[in-house]
Amino acid sequence: MRTLLIVDDEMLIANGLRDMISKAFDGRLRVLCCYSSATALETAGQEAIDLLLTDINMPGITGLELHRLIREKHPGCRVIYLTGYSDFEYARTALEQQAFAFLLKGEGDDVVVQTLERAIQKIDEEGRAPETEPEANAESKSRIELVQEYIASHLNEDLSLNRLSEVCHFHPVYLSRVFKEALGVTVGEYINLARLKKAKNLLVNSQMTVLEISREMGFTTDNYFCRWFRKSTGMSPHHYRDGNRN
Repeated sequence: MRTLLIVDDEMLIANGLRDMISKAFDGRLRVLCCYSSATALETAGQEAIDLLLTDINMPGITGLELHRLIREKHPGCRVIYLTGYSDFEYARTALEQQAFAFLLKGEGDDVVVQTLERAIQKIDEEGRAPETEPEANAESKSRIELVQEYIASHLNEDLSLNRLSEVCHFHPVYLSRVFKEALGVTVGEYINLARLKKAKNLLVNSQMTVLEISREMGFTTDNYFCRWFRKSTGMSPHHYRDGNRN
């Protein structure tokens, strides 16, 4: 049975997570709970910790420092951050320390459970061996590909950074950075290019009206879509369709 250590200086949050996770993973996960980093370090000195679910911003020893210290004792431990913060420095440092995931407070129990399931699966696949830099890069690449697939099939839905971060279980700041590093464009630029590519394809290869295509791309009105398309291509959707059909 794997062991999860929850650390949060807000006792109600820590206890609520403990009770919810214990019920969700009944018989599969041993759940320990601490209300300070100092107590967590004492516990980590006495127990084999497989998973750490910790708040970032705590008095005394922060979640980031706790991450580093526990990984020294238990190199195979997967660390998941629970935070209400979007500070870039937090995300940058956590990236360097190879955090498994970020969870924003208030995302819901399902997200916590799904992320823990993935972390347990990862541990089961690799045992307690520490994650190497190629493995961390491969994990990031896999999640970026997941975001790309989601964007391609949900162009008419909410594609905000917060929504996409829920899809791949990366903190929004973290996702923004690794996405740009991996693909050379921002998330917003990528979405814009994906919508433009699909819009061009539908204009040339379908009988859909401009209004129908605009809705397929997630635009509230066809006028807005037409202005966006003209700005992107230098011509109206109608002129593009007329000029590119055989």
